[in-house]
Amino acid sequence: MRSLFRLVILIAFGAFLLDACSIYRVAVQQGNVITQKELAKVHPGMDKLEVRTALGSPMLQDPWHPDQWTYVYSYKPAYGRTEVRQIELHFKDDRLESISGDVKAKDMGVPKS
Repeated sequence: MRSLFRLVILIAFGAFLLDACSIYRVAVQQGNVITQKELAKVHPGMDKLEVRTALGSPMLQDPWHPDQWTYVYSYKPAYGRTEVRQIELHFKDDRLESISGDVKAKDMGVPKS
């Protein structure tokens, strides 16, 4: 009876140790999530306020290039490669002139840069 009790305790302890060795990883999402549907709302000629309303505030706004907004998004799944997307909007006279980066020109109606 005593050896059976020891065996049960040993098996439970072994199972606990094996469970403690597993590594839990979390998917990490950072930046501006811009969908193709949101990008379709933006077109050349829009002013900065209209663009900010449609897409939100840009992740990066260079103080030396105030007419260039950069929207960056990265996704690191628990297991796998990191996906990074970047969209740049270029303004001239406070009006949207062009969109470049990870954008499909046919979906945007904008010539690809």
